[in-house]
Amino acid sequence: MNEQNYLRKKMVQALQKHHRMQAEGKRLEAHNAKVEYRLCRQELLKLWGDCSKTLIMEAI
Repeated sequence: MNEQNYLRKKMVQALQKHHRMQAEGKRLEAHNAKVEYRLCRQELLKLWGDCSKTLIMEAI
């Protein structure tokens, strides 16, 4: 669970940075923040997939 919370926190920070950079007109930094958000989201989804596989195997 700790890793999931860490990834969620990074996602929120990346989105906040994205919006802040867009407001300041810094397109490249905004894009980089959005990429970081997507990478964190992808890692979180992978983690959830691993958790669901583990739960299914334990149920069998």
